[in-house]
Amino acid sequence: MKTVGIAGNPNKPEARERFPELARLLADHNVRVVVEQSVAGLVGRRVAALPLPKIGKVADIVIVLGGDGTLLHVVRDLGNTRALILGVNLGGLGFLTSVRSDGMAASVREILKGQYTVSDRQTLQATLCRAGRTTTTHVALNDFVIGRGALSRVVRLQLTIDGEALTEYVCDGMIVATPTGSTAYSLSAGGPILMPATPAMIVTPICPHALSNRSVIVPGDAMVQCRVTRGAGGLALTGDGQVHTPLRVGDTVAVRRGDRVVRLVMPRGQSYFGVLREKLKWSGANV
Repeated sequence: MKTVGIAGNPNKPEARERFPELARLLADHNVRVVVEQSVAGLVGRRVAALPLPKIGKVADIVIVLGGDGTLLHVVRDLGNTRALILGVNLGGLGFLTSVRSDGMAASVREILKGQYTVSDRQTLQATLCRAGRTTTTHVALNDFVIGRGALSRVVRLQLTIDGEALTEYVCDGMIVATPTGSTAYSLSAGGPILMPATPAMIVTPICPHALSNRSVIVPGDAMVQCRVTRGAGGLALTGDGQVHTPLRVGDTVAVRRGDRVVRLVMPRGQSYFGVLREKLKWSGANV
C-alpha cells in the first residue's frame, strides 16, 4: 500500500478521536495519506485534501469511518475505482463497515502488512424510462427502492423479468437488491440472505396485499423492469438511500447488474458468516 485515503462522517462524535488516531498510525507506516475535504480539519496534521472522485483515482485503499450509510455515500462518490475499501464502524449495525472502531488500529496494521482478503461486490444499475425516453441512470451497491416514504397509499407495479411478465403487485413499493443488500432493507421486508458472491438479484415487494407475493431471486444477468401503473402520488426511486428521483404513472424502472465492482476488504481471519453471527445475534457457540 503506497497511498491510503481517509474518508468518513465528520458529524460522528467518535470521529474526532478516530480520525487523528488513524492519521498518526498511517504516518508511522510511511504511507502517503490523502483525505476527503470534509474531514481534513479532523486529522490533526497537514495532509493532502482531495474530493472523493480524485481520491478514487490515486488511492490503493480508502478507509471509511462511519456507518453503512457513510460507506455507501463514499462508494457512490468515489466513482469507478479499483481502490480497496475498508469500513470502520462508528455507527449502529454495520454490515459493510465490518471493522469495530476499537479494533481499527490492529486491523489497519494487518492490512498494511498484506494480511487481508478482498470481497468483490456486484452493483446494480437502474435506468428510468419516461414516455419512451431514458431520463436518468443511477448505480447502487445495496439496492434500488420504489416507494413513497411517509405516505401510506398503495401502488400498482407491473414486474417483468427479461421481458416476460411476472405479475402486477398491489403493494407499498418494491426493492431490487444485490446479495450485498440482502441484509439491508430487503431483509427487513422479508427477503432472503444471499452470500455476497452469489450471481443473483433479489426482488422483494414491500407490504404486498396478496399473501402469496414473496421475494423472487433472479439471475445476476437478468433485466428486471418495474412499471408504475397506478397510484404514483409521492412515489420515488431511491438508490442506496443516496439518490431520490420522483416517479409518475407510466414510468418504467429497468434494473440490471452494474458494470462497476466494489472491492471491500477485511482483515484476514474475518468471515462473512462471522459478521452475520455478530450483527444478527445468532448463536456462535460450538461453531
